[in-house]
Amino acid sequence: MAKNKVKDYKKMNQEDLKKELIANRKSLFENGFKHKMGQLKESHLLKETRKNIARIKTELNRKDGS
Repeated sequence: MAKNKVKDYKKMNQEDLKKELIANRKSLFENGFKHKMGQLKESHLLKETRKNIARIKTELNRKDGS
């Protein structure tokens, strides 16, 4: 999974951010199930995905306020 930094999210428009948010939420949902079933080896992906969701939501709120 490619790590997106804050700089990358600042360059994206709202539509792209919304698509990225949906993709990250889906990934978090699927990885959560895998983790509970003991199939997920990279448990750090859960924390990383939650942080990416927060970064995306922050950018969306910032762009809505502008």
